[in-house]
Amino acid sequence: MKTVEDIPVLSGQTFSGHAKEFRTTQAAIFLRLARELGDVGQIRFFNFPLVVLCSPELAHEALVEKQKSFEKSIATKIMFYPFAGRGLFTSEGEPWRKQRKLMAPLFHPRAIDGYAPMMNDVITRCLDDWKDGEIIDAGREMTRITMGVAARVLFDADTLDESDEISDAVRTMFNYLGDQTGSVSIVVRATLVQLLLQLPNLPAPLERAREATVEALSQPVPVPTAERRKLFAAVRTLDDRIQRMITDRRQKGGDRPDLLSRLLAARDEDDGSFMTDRQVRDEAMTLFIAGHETTATSTTWCLYFLARHPEVKRRWKQEVDGLSGKTPTAADAPRLEYTRGVFREALRFYPPAFAVDRVAIEDVEVGGFHLPKLTSIIVPIHAIHRREAIFPEPERFDPTRFSPENEAKRPRGAYMPFGAGPRICIGATFATLEAELLLAQIAQRFDFEPVSDAPIGPDYAAALRPEKPVLLRVRARRAAN
Repeated sequence: MKTVEDIPVLSGQTFSGHAKEFRTTQAAIFLRLARELGDVGQIRFFNFPLVVLCSPELAHEALVEKQKSFEKSIATKIMFYPFAGRGLFTSEGEPWRKQRKLMAPLFHPRAIDGYAPMMNDVITRCLDDWKDGEIIDAGREMTRITMGVAARVLFDADTLDESDEISDAVRTMFNYLGDQTGSVSIVVRATLVQLLLQLPNLPAPLERAREATVEALSQPVPVPTAERRKLFAAVRTLDDRIQRMITDRRQKGGDRPDLLSRLLAARDEDDGSFMTDRQVRDEAMTLFIAGHETTATSTTWCLYFLARHPEVKRRWKQEVDGLSGKTPTAADAPRLEYTRGVFREALRFYPPAFAVDRVAIEDVEVGGFHLPKLTSIIVPIHAIHRREAIFPEPERFDPTRFSPENEAKRPRGAYMPFGAGPRICIGATFATLEAELLLAQIAQRFDFEPVSDAPIGPDYAAALRPEKPVLLRVRARRAAN
């Protein structure tokens, strides 16, 4: 049987392997690997090999068929710990299964359909502020709207007046994540945590010391820099905002139609226990950030591509006009196939999570290669979405790729902006409905055009967000006509 040593290594190694290239290009290095090595290859962080699976079949095998043999990497858990804690995003095993089971009913399609009126209310209020002929920063506006939706649905709260402050805190968080990815600090801390977790069962005092050390290693290193002070201030801003909501809800009670109330009321079917404040905080923080930032980025890209593809924009508006001018509802979503295609195509181009990583927790075979326990793998979603054999002319923006008949032709694992397998993003359906309602309301009320024809690319160090503001001149449709 072939081993890791038989997997070709990407060219261009230095004394640190590919660490420097990865830190400066991130997602782009996987495009190069797929182009040069094909379905599988290796990159190296110093002397640590990372196996990169670039084909849909290998991605599906690892993330779905053999998902029980893998966990998220310790490096990822450390990077996200200040924000996600030990919530659904970073937990594993029985704690993850318990939390997923508790939260699944909150994201059932019927439950999500019930959030549509709240989504529409926030979207309408925000679009009411757009003035005919003004220039908008699409990224800022999409962030304001999606943050408002997340706050309303999650907390029954209004963040429209403080969206810039919260957005700055979230952006600081993502800048930290981009800075830490592949850094020496993360490699060293992850290695130390791995060694600590491999120790056998310890007496209670030593076990407490181990837990405290792991906790300390999971926190950002408190170096005295302006960037790190800004990071800690950002964490406090987000923590304080969410904790106030949790405290207020526990004190006042009441049955409100939001996710926070449902998280606080959710009980474990086996032992009848409720979530602790820390568990609720971790889940609420994860859902709030993921629930608005990724959708904001994706809908910003939607507007960017629509503004530069007149025929796509015409078909999109034509479909929405078929709703006869009424505000779209969850019941209208099945009729918005092309609009949904616009959103899904934007996610194909620039998935917010451009790659996922896993570590083997036991010896496992993937693609005919024997991967020993603790082997690290990466599934580069962004690179798989650009495979010519799967998506012909991958640099062409084409929402019809996501017609039912075209989707049926693709192999499993070919398209996974929300991940794959049991750990697929729990909020995928929520994000899709929100994007459909938002894009439909924009189509009904406004036309728009780019302020500049200069192309805008992704910021590879910041979750593939646009590298500069997407500026659009908007026209109320009654004026445009």
